[in-house]
Order: sequence, then structure tokens, then C-alpha cells
Amino acid sequence: MQSNRLKCKGLAPFEFFINHSSLTMASALNQHDSHIHPECEIYLNLSGDVSFMVEDKIYPVSRGSVIVTRPYEYHHCIYHSNALHDHYWILFSSEGNEHLLRSFFQRERGEGNLIILEEQALEKVLELCDRFIEKKATELGRQIDFLQLIELLDAGEHSTLQEDTLKLPGDVLFAMDYMEEHLAEPIRMEELAKLAHVSINTLERHFRESLQDTPTAILRRKRLIRASELLRKGKSVLEACEISGFSDYSNFIALFRKQFEITPLQYQKLFR
Repeated sequence: MQSNRLKCKGLAPFEFFINHSSLTMASALNQHDSHIHPECEIYLNLSGDVSFMVEDKIYPVSRGSVIVTRPYEYHHCIYHSNALHDHYWILFSSEGNEHLLRSFFQRERGEGNLIILEEQALEKVLELCDRFIEKKATELGRQIDFLQLIELLDAGEHSTLQEDTLKLPGDVLFAMDYMEEHLAEPIRMEELAKLAHVSINTLERHFRESLQDTPTAILRRKRLIRASELLRKGKSVLEACEISGFSDYSNFIALFRKQFEITPLQYQKLFR
């Protein structure tokens, strides 16, 4: 008599929160700030004139587009008009289940965040989301439904498509590229505007219109993202501070803690 033994890694219960929102750019309930948190997130678009920035990538989204992010992966929804933005988003803890979450952990940070669902898969995902909100299933049923949702996402089309960069003003594109290439150096916005052949007021206005943020805020976030990458690779907090372009160590720690809600040292320990 022969028997086959299958080895299966453990499965921790998923703790998750789901929300269905229909908002406009001007809605008082809207959040235009960046999102960095210790949970995984699933964003599902149903309508709206928006794009999604993850790390330094800008993804186009439309009905059936899903954006997935893992813990401490920077993401930010960008509104292009006041059209109704109808979407679901799910926050969940991945602790103990990372090996099951291929779409979240088996890719580079800021890469492969966009998943495109065909209409049949989208309808099934919407059915599951509505069941989560209505709380019709038992706890075991919710766990099974959640695993089915993850399976549907894994089966979707994982796209590397990015937003057509021609939609961004030329001075914004130039400034973003310049920041990326000179992060470790002092960058004055007045000089950056001059290099982009526009006034500082025009540069700031174009950043607000296209990315809903200021050049200074974008530069600071780019430096914090670079610092987090260095910390994950084993650099010391001081090295991460200096290499990513921060001149004040105490200010760096304060900014990092404000953005990531933990200190650089605590962040580094998470990835050891």
C-alpha cells in the first residue's frame, strides 16, 4: 500500500477590513494624502478619472483595474477630474500568510502592482466584496471567500503598463527625472524650475494639477522611499540618511517616523 504525504505550510486566519466608496475629488471624505501602512491593500476600480501612483510608478486605472500593495509600499490615488470615483478597497494583515500572496510578495516593490480583471472575473470579485460587506457568511465562509478572492487576483492579467508619460507636463517629467538622478545632492526648487525652463510658480502649479502634490513633497517622499530601500538592504540608519540626501539626521528620523509610523531602526528590523 502506497501513500503520498503532502507538506503544506500553515495558514493563519486573515483579518481584513473592506470599504466601498463613491467619491469625487472635491468630496470632504476624500483622502488626497499618501498611504503607507503595515497592512496589504487591494484597490478595485469601478469608475472614475484617476490614476494610481505606487512608489515611483504611475498606473492608469479603469473599470476592472486592481492595484495591490504590500506593507509599507507607498501608494497614492491621483484624481484628474471631479468625475465620480467608485471603488472598493480592502486592508488585511499578511502576517503568517506571505507565502500564499504571490501578487503581493513575489515581485519587486513598485513593480507589477496593476492587475486587470476580465468582466467575468470582475463580477465574481464584486460578488465576494458585497458578501464581505453584508457579512452573510460564517467566519469560515469569509476565510474561504477571501482565499478565493486572492486566487482570482493571481489569475488576473498582471500588467507592467504605466501611465502615458506624455500626459504629464514636460517640466514635471524633467523635475521628476532630475530628482531621481540627484537625490543625494542638495536640490533647490528655484534652481530646478530654472533648469526646467519655467518659473517656480508654474512648476508648483503643474505638480499640484498633475500629481496633486508639491515638488518639495515629492522630493521628500522620493528620498524617504530611497532611505527605506537602503534600510531593507542592510544600510545603517545614518548611511540611509546620508545616501538618500537628508542633511539633518534628527529631521530625517522625524520625517521617516511621520511617513511610515515607525522609526528607521524599527523599520530595518522588520526586514532582517
